[in-house]
Amino acid sequence: MVFTITFNPAVDVVISVENLEMGGINRTTSQEIYYGGKGVNVSYVLRNLGRTSTAWGFLAGHIGSAMEEALKADGLPCQFVKLAEGETRVNTKLRTPNGDGPIMETAFNAPGPAVDDAAQEQLFAQLDGTQDGDVIIVSGGVPRNVGTDMYARMLQRLEGKDVRVVVDATGDLLLNAMPYHPFLVKPNDEELAEIAGCAEDDYERLLEAARDLRARGAINVLVSRGGKGAFLIDEFDQLHEMDALKGTLVNSVGAGDSTVAGFVHGYLEGVEQGLDSGELYEHAFHMAMACGAGTAFSQGLATKEVIEGLLAQIQ
Repeated sequence: MVFTITFNPAVDVVISVENLEMGGINRTTSQEIYYGGKGVNVSYVLRNLGRTSTAWGFLAGHIGSAMEEALKADGLPCQFVKLAEGETRVNTKLRTPNGDGPIMETAFNAPGPAVDDAAQEQLFAQLDGTQDGDVIIVSGGVPRNVGTDMYARMLQRLEGKDVRVVVDATGDLLLNAMPYHPFLVKPNDEELAEIAGCAEDDYERLLEAARDLRARGAINVLVSRGGKGAFLIDEFDQLHEMDALKGTLVNSVGAGDSTVAGFVHGYLEGVEQGLDSGELYEHAFHMAMACGAGTAFSQGLATKEVIEGLLAQIQ
């Protein structure tokens, strides 16, 4: 079984405006609504690839109820913990022309509701019910009232089980989880540069920082670099790297989450096909690249058709 965990799910409202007038009334040319947030995006892409996952996390209020209904209608199994207070957040993405360049996107991200101790214990009870061989993907930040040791506590709770945990987080939330040996961590170049205290384009320092994450406990480290491609240092300390795939950037929402989904699906698919270790990680890396680019080149999250087309380019 695959489970995704999102502490801060969101309803993303994406609007487009041709001629933005600050302080005035603007008529939008389009409005799109997406039910997502980090782990939910991962679940959607896994579904598009034909792999079932169950979405865990926290929802609140009327917006949370509407979101859960929408996810179930889309065929995503859900087992969210319902919070007694607050509302699930609504984010706004404003897309405006940028001369001859790609569309400019300005994001307004709202804070999520507080997750009280009782709700946290309900999540830990769900973790207790996982079985050997399961995969758990924990993505994104946590509310202000939840400490930066949360992901570490979750991994500690799973000690003794053969459960692969993927951590897509930043800063102390990521670093505190390292002693518990997450199966995969996926910082982007900006996040890794902040940890390492180096420039985003200092490739050698980023490689060094990724190897340091492995030395701290991460089994695999995948670093996405936007238009500069990505690299993976696998559990055997083998480096896999690739330039960015060719295409027109039209959407930044969910590209990193899609990369995570692609890696997990590619890895599990490779295990199911009996690939050896070298082929297995190469396949997972290629799938990660195709899924991340597929979303970046699409209005929404990558579809299977788009992903397969990009995989054909790689191969």
